[in-house]
Amino acid sequence: TMNTSGLGRQRGFSMWQWLVVLAIAGFLLTLGFKLAPLYITNFTVESTVESLRNEPEMAGKSITEMRLAIERKFDVNRIEVIQAVCRDKTMPCLKIEKSTTKVIIDANYEARVHIMGNVDAVVVFDKNRIEIPIPGGG
Repeated sequence: TMNTSGLGRQRGFSMWQWLVVLAIAGFLLTLGFKLAPLYITNFTVESTVESLRNEPEMAGKSITEMRLAIERKFDVNRIEVIQAVCRDKTMPCLKIEKSTTKVIIDANYEARVHIMGNVDAVVVFDKNRIEIPIPGGG
């Protein structure tokens, strides 16, 4: 005697379950499309800051000269995120510290993007910090 009563109930997803799955998938896709450009931009910021390691002459410049040189690089790479933060003078876009032995360049920042309704996402990028040793310093 085989129990056939259970077979009638295994029909797969109902229309409502599919709608929930599609809504979740749509939300995740929306999130991906909104956040992807932030990560792409940060990749450019990170590689721009990293490229400064190959410029030991940077350490010989004044902080103002360094800031201008780095901002120029951001302009060339069209990095609007940092430029927007630079224009908002309450949040320094680049922290540059210089001691006798090294220069620390910190371009860490937060990016905010509107998701939907009254929901925004804030992404913190904290790997944009390098130290350049000053030749013969210390």
